Amino acid sequence: MLDWLKSSLPARAGLAVALIASLALSSAFSAVLIAWVSEDDAAAINMAGSLRMATYRLNWQLEADATPQRIAELRDDMQQRLASDALRHMLDRENDSPLRQAFERVQRQWQEQLQPALERGDREGFQARSEAFVDELEDFVLLLQKQSERRQGWQQSIQGAALLLTVVILLIGMFELQNSVIAPLQELVGATERFRAGDLDARIEYRSSDELGQMADSFNAMADAIEESHHTLESRVAAKTRELEQSNAALELLYQSSRSIASQPVNAEHLDGLIDSFQQRLPGLNLSLCLKGERGEPAGHLIALHGDTTREVCSPSDCATCSRQRMHNRIAVPISSQGDTLGDLRAHYLDGHAAHPWEVELIQALANLIGTSLSLERQRERDNRLLLLDERTTIARELHDSLAQALSYMKLQVSRLQTLIRRGESGEQLLLVSDELREGLNNAYRQLRELLTTFRLQIQDGGLDQALNDTAREFAERGGMRVRLDCQPLAFFSLSATEQIHLLQIAREALSNCARHAQASLATVQLRQHGEEIELLVEDDGCGIKQGFDPRQHHGLSIMQERARGLGGHLSIVPRAPHGTRVQLRFCPEFLRETHS
Repeated sequence: MLDWLKSSLPARAGLAVALIASLALSSAFSAVLIAWVSEDDAAAINMAGSLRMATYRLNWQLEADATPQRIAELRDDMQQRLASDALRHMLDRENDSPLRQAFERVQRQWQEQLQPALERGDREGFQARSEAFVDELEDFVLLLQKQSERRQGWQQSIQGAALLLTVVILLIGMFELQNSVIAPLQELVGATERFRAGDLDARIEYRSSDELGQMADSFNAMADAIEESHHTLESRVAAKTRELEQSNAALELLYQSSRSIASQPVNAEHLDGLIDSFQQRLPGLNLSLCLKGERGEPAGHLIALHGDTTREVCSPSDCATCSRQRMHNRIAVPISSQGDTLGDLRAHYLDGHAAHPWEVELIQALANLIGTSLSLERQRERDNRLLLLDERTTIARELHDSLAQALSYMKLQVSRLQTLIRRGESGEQLLLVSDELREGLNNAYRQLRELLTTFRLQIQDGGLDQALNDTAREFAERGGMRVRLDCQPLAFFSLSATEQIHLLQIAREALSNCARHAQASLATVQLRQHGEEIELLVEDDGCGIKQGFDPRQHHGLSIMQERARGLGGHLSIVPRAPHGTRVQLRFCPEFLRETHS
């Protein structure tokens, strides 16, 4: 029971309330009981006092020689008073008490002395004994008063004790309230405020087996769990942050590597640097890149790159005895390029632990990047071969259409000169043929220089606009004419290198014709975009060309038409009103043609 009271605040509060209620009920009950017991005291005291007055009245009547009837009435009244209910009820509750003894003496004195004296008519005897009777009555009344006062004292004592006990219980309750309720609650509120403010070390020092003690224990346990979870989350966040930093660093490396791959040729040194940088981003990781030959070729030798200065050239049979093949938790990711397997990327950690899923994904991304780089390198090689073949084809066509024709003409002139010499023709005829031969040589030399200029032509960092500007300035100085250039910015796409070269060569050939044949004073070059088509317009104010001319008989115009067909466009050469020539080229760039298709 005591343990239960100690472990329950409501039980202790209920006990205090029950004690106070019990004291209040006890006090009230005692007051009611004493009041009920003392309700006849006043009547008994009055009745006892009236006995004294009745005795005096009898003495007065006897002194006044009252009639016997009057004396008999007063005697009966005295007898009734002595036998009254007020005195009888009070005396019934008193057994062998001084009060009862005093009353019995009064009754005995009345019955034995005073009443017989009245019946005998002995006035002197009655008066002589009435003083002693009155003294007995006085003692009896005094005892009645003392008994009433004693009962009142009991009631006051009971109420005072109840009040004192109530005050003591209230003081104990207030002390318990302060120590067991208010102080723990204040400590609990303070601890929760500190905990909410971020002080994870906040704890409640209050210890008890009651409800607040259990709440304090629960709060402390909850705070311990939250603090432990916070520390766990901090460690996890720190670990995840490190992983993300490493992953971001690896992704940054992949990004930078992809940029360098797109702009630089791929070789063993480049791949070594890529592998070494990747290993530095993931400490403890060891990578090996094993590459074999082209598809369809026998893999007589393999090359193994390890990301440092160590490189190995081995045969496929060495893979079975390679120590790197027996590493614990080893990962092998194939290197593929356009469906061809070029080798594999092997990875393991030096401490032997298994790679995390995100690390496996990064290693797979590295393998894909290496495969992409090798594929791009192959594509570069193929493109270079195609460009080389295309360039050789262009050179051959240019030589055939220009210098070869001139040399053939000179060969015919030489044969003609030899024939004239054998015939013995005149010197004038021979001089005419030699002049034609010299003119042919000059034309061949000029075409050779133009071809050399064409083959050496490059688009510098300024782009096509700068190249057109330089071309306009060059022919303005060479031809002694004004060249006005109007180049509008093109759309977001850029022309390929081949398209820019063809466009520039057509502009140069048109300006060359203006300077050499048209005798123009002003030439205009315009570059515009109309929808998806690019337009190059070259106009001059020279002598113009004749209607119905055959472009095939003009070497430069034929080359311009050939370049226009290479661009997939249309070239038109028409007279310009009122005089001059208009050269117009319209074509759709390769970028838009691919998008269109």
